[in-house]
Amino acid sequence: MNKQVFAALGLAVTAISATPVLAQNICGTYTTIKGDTLREIANVTYGSPKDYRYIFEANSGRLGRTPHVIPTGVTLDLPCRDTFVAASTPVEPDAQPIAPVEITLTEEPIIFEVMPTTPTSDAVVEVQPTTIVIITEPTPIPAATPPVGPEVAELILVGFSDNLPYSDKSLLQGGLITTLIETALLRSNAANVDRPVFVTRPERGLATSVLPENFHLSFPWLLPDCQLGEFDADIRDLCENFTFSAPIYEAQMAMFTVSNSPFKDAAEEIDLVGARVCRPAALHTYDLLEDGMIEPIISLETATDLATCFDDLQNNIVDIVSVNGLTADVYFADSGRNERIIELTDLSTVHTVHAITANDDPEGLIALDYLNTGIWDMLASGEWDSIASDYLINRLN
Repeated sequence: MNKQVFAALGLAVTAISATPVLAQNICGTYTTIKGDTLREIANVTYGSPKDYRYIFEANSGRLGRTPHVIPTGVTLDLPCRDTFVAASTPVEPDAQPIAPVEITLTEEPIIFEVMPTTPTSDAVVEVQPTTIVIITEPTPIPAATPPVGPEVAELILVGFSDNLPYSDKSLLQGGLITTLIETALLRSNAANVDRPVFVTRPERGLATSVLPENFHLSFPWLLPDCQLGEFDADIRDLCENFTFSAPIYEAQMAMFTVSNSPFKDAAEEIDLVGARVCRPAALHTYDLLEDGMIEPIISLETATDLATCFDDLQNNIVDIVSVNGLTADVYFADSGRNERIIELTDLSTVHTVHAITANDDPEGLIALDYLNTGIWDMLASGEWDSIASDYLINRLN
């Protein structure tokens, strides 16, 4: 969703009674525009990006098999979930229009939401939409200055295998993140890029231990919370010895269970106390630490691949499968989804995906500068959106 300009956006707020409303009840609609994501629509509509799955489930017939790629010009049903802001809720004919407000901003744009007064009964309160026109110039991206340092004849990239659809030598162009990184380096006129080397994440020991002695950029890595370094050797190693690039992608970590599981109604991390959680060996685990998912609160099981995790889930060997949401979408697209498998939508978390380089590698730090410059150029030109959408549509449809 374009956060720079909300031109002629009708905002309507509906206050409902305290009685819970079923998810299939529709309280509004929204027509998608270029650049929209379900997470951002959910954030504007419900106040939380985690609620995107309710929109996806209510519109699965229109959106296909993945919530990560949505077509333009599709009218989505917005399920009722407490108080919400709907983009196209009908207005009563006798309502008096409110004059548009034009605001010129020099800093970050502000999104105004008109909230109703507290209702005195359980009756529905409708508020006349206010048209808001925000006129602002996008924050200028400073011109990139050529990195200063030693010449780099050829950049060595190292990706992790078995990380669908992000990185693996078997994937088209080496995966989505590989494609974005190589394009960004090309756009910034970096040195030639050697064909990426793909390594397998170790089941034990430091995740960086499998990186070759000489490399410039490694990917994909989730950005850790360095304050937790004393509790996790991987976090401590990454924060002390490596530098992270600008965000390349946003990853949503998801949790799945089966429909008859004792954890099927889990809405908070505390609801998973005692659960057996399966995580594929190819993925990081320090995001679980950030969310409080550590032993003995949970029992963490590591499987060789995602298929094993889902097999163990259906055979009652584990209670929860924790995996990247997009990786799960790829798995379901390839193998089909058992109707017993459900997602715990309230437990999804978002983490940014990055490349890293060693702090003591001057050539790697220069490569990181080139990568950051290229990423910003691609975002500004719209090429980033085009590549990401085209790749996922090709992979998931």
